[in-house]
Amino acid sequence: MYLISISENILLFVSGFGIVQAIFLAALLVFHPKSDTSVNSLLALYIVALSLPIILPVAQHIFSWQLMILLEPLLTLIAPLLYLYVRSFKEVIEWKKAWPHFILFFICIPLAYWNYSAIGNKYPHSEQLPAEAAAHLLLFLPIGIRLLQRITYYFLSRQALTSYQRSIQHLFSDTSRINLNWVRWLINGFLVLVLMTIAFYPLMIKFPQYFDLSVLIQGVIVSVYIYMAAFRGITQTTLWQIHPNVQKEKLEEEINKAVQSESQNVINKKDTFQKSRTTNIKTNEITSKIIALMEKDKLYRETELTLQNLSEKLQYPSYQVSQAINEGLKKNFYDLINSYRVEEAKRLLVDPKNQNYTILSVGFEAGFNSKTTFNTVFKKFTGFTPTEFRNKDKEITVLA
Repeated sequence: MYLISISENILLFVSGFGIVQAIFLAALLVFHPKSDTSVNSLLALYIVALSLPIILPVAQHIFSWQLMILLEPLLTLIAPLLYLYVRSFKEVIEWKKAWPHFILFFICIPLAYWNYSAIGNKYPHSEQLPAEAAAHLLLFLPIGIRLLQRITYYFLSRQALTSYQRSIQHLFSDTSRINLNWVRWLINGFLVLVLMTIAFYPLMIKFPQYFDLSVLIQGVIVSVYIYMAAFRGITQTTLWQIHPNVQKEKLEEEINKAVQSESQNVINKKDTFQKSRTTNIKTNEITSKIIALMEKDKLYRETELTLQNLSEKLQYPSYQVSQAINEGLKKNFYDLINSYRVEEAKRLLVDPKNQNYTILSVGFEAGFNSKTTFNTVFKKFTGFTPTEFRNKDKEITVLA
């Protein structure tokens, strides 16, 4: 009994602390001066929703296990909030966009009250969930629906992230400021939590005496995940922070037009002759000016070059410039600029006059802003790192 009491006290402490830290981190995300409130408010809601299962042990001990049934609908908010958070990277999330994703929440509310009446009143009020009640079909049904929802939104979140990654390549020549690796970690971490729930639920049914311990383990794992999400969310640079002086709706419209232009380019490859002569003339005019700016003025050497900068120099709307790059040059903005930078770097690396130049100085001269970015992009286009390319050229020179 003494050991059980200690276990319960630890469980209550961890659960209570988890609730407090989730609320604190959510508030920090919203009010931190370096945070993008429009984006991180959704991450804050996701964290609060994710902490709801941690409340269950406290709720059970204060009230009874029947309260779990009434809290079930709130758990359907977790997955849609993650998805909307990822979508907010490139679009303004208003209520009219968000509410369809909460339909399941509203459906589950009457279902929860029905289950409460049908199952909750059938068993006595107590702290411990009865094994027979845990295995009841009416309790398993909302859990099964919720797991299916979470797996669906996991794939939707991955798709939204891929779409965002493609979008920023239409706007920036350097994407190192927008780190998407942690967002992949966030989404994949969510999948791990889902799989953990799937693994633990059968064990809790088979061994109900270890229910508190399983909740404790899950609570600790979720807490670590929440801390990482909050920390990286605050330090993550968003698209809106990079373009602080551009209206969000306008930037969103430009992104959509750029992506549509790329999609239309794929269609046009199948039916090139349907393009009007006027459109071809406009595209050729813009692309010839872009090539002149790159080859004569070496505009690609500007490390922070964006589509907006290029559009201003060309005096064309950015969506038309993006369309010309996609259709006329068969590339996106990111690949166009970096292909010129790589060619410039290759020229500098093999030039005997530059043998004393370090790899980093060559990268800076070509327009890259860091050695990491230089190595990554150079290898993408050539299959070699800059060092390997230089050494390979030296070997060829010696053999010649």
